[in-house]
Amino acid sequence: MKKILFLIILSVLFIDAQAQDKKVLDSLMKVYHQAKHDTTKINVIFEVMELYHKKVDTVVTLAQKTLQWSEKIDYDKGKGYSLYYLGVAYYDKNNYPQSLEYYKKSKSFLESAKDNTQLISVFNNMAIIYDSQGYYATALEYYQQALSISEKLQSKYNMATCLTNIGNVYKNLGNYPLAIEHYLNGLKIFEELKSKRSIAYIYNNIGIVYLNQKNMAFAQEYFFKSLEMREKLNDKKGMASCFNNIGNLYLQHGKLQEALAQYQKSLSLYEEINDIRGRAISLNNIGDIQNQLLKHKQASEYYKKGLELNEGLKNKWGMTYSLIGLARAELGLKQYDKGIEYATKSLDIAKEIKGLVEMKNAYRNLFVLHKKKEDYVKALEYHQYFTEMQDSILNEQNTKIIANLEAKVEIERKQKEIEILNKNKQLDEKTKETLQKDLKLQQIEAERQLNARLTIEKQAEADQLLAQARQEKDKHKQDSLHALSQKIQLEADNLKIKEKQLQAEGKARELEIIKEKEARKFQLYLLYLASFACLVVTILAYFIFLAQQKEKKARELITEQKEEIAQQKEEINQQRDFLALQAQELETANQTKDKLFAVLGHDLRSPIGSLEGTLNLMNLGMVSYDEFQHFVPQFHKNVKNMQNTLENLLQWSVTQMQGMNVNPSHIHISELIEEKVQLFTEVAKAKNITVSTEVDADIMAWADVNHVRLLLRNLLNNAIKFTPSEGHIRILAYPQEAQVIISVIDTGVGISEEMVGKLFQKNQTFTTYGTNGEKGTGLGLQLCQEIVTKNNGTIWASSEQGKGSTFSFSLPIA
Repeated sequence: MKKILFLIILSVLFIDAQAQDKKVLDSLMKVYHQAKHDTTKINVIFEVMELYHKKVDTVVTLAQKTLQWSEKIDYDKGKGYSLYYLGVAYYDKNNYPQSLEYYKKSKSFLESAKDNTQLISVFNNMAIIYDSQGYYATALEYYQQALSISEKLQSKYNMATCLTNIGNVYKNLGNYPLAIEHYLNGLKIFEELKSKRSIAYIYNNIGIVYLNQKNMAFAQEYFFKSLEMREKLNDKKGMASCFNNIGNLYLQHGKLQEALAQYQKSLSLYEEINDIRGRAISLNNIGDIQNQLLKHKQASEYYKKGLELNEGLKNKWGMTYSLIGLARAELGLKQYDKGIEYATKSLDIAKEIKGLVEMKNAYRNLFVLHKKKEDYVKALEYHQYFTEMQDSILNEQNTKIIANLEAKVEIERKQKEIEILNKNKQLDEKTKETLQKDLKLQQIEAERQLNARLTIEKQAEADQLLAQARQEKDKHKQDSLHALSQKIQLEADNLKIKEKQLQAEGKARELEIIKEKEARKFQLYLLYLASFACLVVTILAYFIFLAQQKEKKARELITEQKEEIAQQKEEINQQRDFLALQAQELETANQTKDKLFAVLGHDLRSPIGSLEGTLNLMNLGMVSYDEFQHFVPQFHKNVKNMQNTLENLLQWSVTQMQGMNVNPSHIHISELIEEKVQLFTEVAKAKNITVSTEVDADIMAWADVNHVRLLLRNLLNNAIKFTPSEGHIRILAYPQEAQVIISVIDTGVGISEEMVGKLFQKNQTFTTYGTNGEKGTGLGLQLCQEIVTKNNGTIWASSEQGKGSTFSFSLPIA
């Protein structure tokens, strides 16, 4: 079966592969056929996944199979790699929580297998996810772990990559000195390795740092250095990125035509290499420029092209950007109804992806458009939302900044402690000590050079202001310019003093390297430095406390202002109540529609597609009739699962769209349970699962008999689905006060605590797989919850992974 599955997937890949890839696939197939050990075959499949990592669904299928295979032979490395590739696939699907869960599991098995090289990739990928979500302190922690392993392995490329990634985090945090320091350290290694692409990448990032600091001269210098290197490498994608950044540089200068020219160069390159995501970004950037040039019709055309590309990519962040730009363009064209349509679409998507900034921009567009239409009630409503969203963004940013600062301070404190301990242990290792001093000397020199550049810049600015003051005839302006010139001159003087200090410190370091006998003094200096770091931590903690206090006062002030506004708008709110009720009904209908399409589109289409694909292979002669017979049991299970899903789906959709009619009567619980146990007897036998009941024969409930049948069918079906062979299922029913309690207890795989909390949340759907690959969506449990609620009962669950689950519900006693 494993061999047939692998050959089918390889055959499908072989059809789509390029000539060079076909040779690689052919070679892998030979290795697979000749391999005598399962571990070798599993490793071959990993090579296929690496080759075709962009075919996400194929990677998921292969990784799930290699995971099962590795578990069967207890191959830790295989389990670790399978979970790693599942993490990569779900990252590509933008399912970051699921991706992180797979990476964490992968980490455990790779540590057990002592595969440190692959651990570096796991830590880096986890850090990338946390970085993209704004959890910078956590991202730093994982990047530091990857760096630590890279240093132990003396893997210079990985060391440089980790240093660059850490620089990116500090850039995002706004800690530009540390960002530059890590970029320069990574750059030094990449230059040693002569990795020109990586060097160009770092130049580009350093340019972005200076751009964020509004240091246009340095930003331009590094962008053009990166561009020059990428032109020599004929790296068209990298060149396009540089043109975009140079466009951003000109835009900050207010040079709209120059920025437009750079964005058009970027677009041309992205079109040449067929980079759809890059094209969409460039189109949106050009649309922004056209809007600023008041060429709203041209702007609209560019945004529409960008929107079409983003829709094809299912890039919802890009779609909101295009739609927000379209709304602004239609505002400029005085097409207010069209603008409202675009702004509303952008708002819907922004809510879906929880993009606070995008929601704020959409609300602002709706406010301005309705105001232009003289619909002041709507305008006021959207302005309220816009203001609230600004407050939410401010609060979230403050909370995140403080949380990241606190976490970063803790990480740096721990690192300082570790550094002090390591230096004490390595006191007698003179060679390492000398290397550390030499590195510090290089850092001081880099800081001195940076300081020298800043000094020149400040001095030039001061001289320019002084010259303007001398030419100025207006006495008041002349005095202002003199004062500003003196202030900047003072800053330049301070920088000169600092430069002298750095020169002095550099010379002191050189003397220490020469004079080994003063090693003790160097140790003392490090201890002083550690003490100073602790003092800095204390001061920083104090400032964090002050920031929290200020934030608290700001929140109180905002609350007071909101209460005053609420009193003034009470009459408008009353008029909105009816509209809000209608909107809620419409939202419910939309959610029902979305869930129907999601289940139909994914959980039903996937098995049908699998059956169709295999039949096509059979028609092409790539699968024989005998081989096809191996798939029949799986297809039968898929059809049964589809039938069960359809039945739940139809029942659920009826309850959502037409409401649920309840016809309660006296029910013999024991008879219904026996009826359902008989129904599932053959299914349970097929998995060697025993089913027992402990039910009071006289117990009666007051409920709709068909509803209870549906409840028992779903719970018993789930228990069998998630219980492995030789397992046991117990069904209990007993009275408790004025209720009948019915429990289905299994010895199955169990559920994590996090997933238990999601089981009965409204509008939550998720795909799970049983012990034999049976698919479930969670829709059945939601249907159960709605049925139990309508029959005046409750439903709950408890579980422990690896030990089983208990699902219980209560009904009124008759």
